[in-house]
Amino acid sequence: MRTSSYVTFGLCAALALTAMSGCSRLKKDDGLRFDGERMRISAKRIDKDDRTFFTVTAGPVSRSLEGAKGAAHYGGTEYCIENFGTSTIKWDVDPLSEEAATQVNRDSLILKGQCRP
Repeated sequence: MRTSSYVTFGLCAALALTAMSGCSRLKKDDGLRFDGERMRISAKRIDKDDRTFFTVTAGPVSRSLEGAKGAAHYGGTEYCIENFGTSTIKWDVDPLSEEAATQVNRDSLILKGQCRP
């Protein structure tokens, strides 16, 4: 009975690893989607001396303005968590607001914010 338990455990572990590797492959190939669309996201600091201030670019807006807004919000949050361990942001223009649509330039949504550690 003991050998049977080890075999069962081994099979379960192998299945779990196979399932997890399949999920990670899917994530890597599929990328993040916002409003059903893939979005390019770039967040970088503005000031070389104070990395709390950043700009985030998301798009293409032509695929989905709502998707670009969600992607910009995500990109800013990810930037602050990576750099300061917090998701608290003071935005110049909130990416989830209607006003964010005024921040479009060349098919990209460009927003500024400051991480609040």
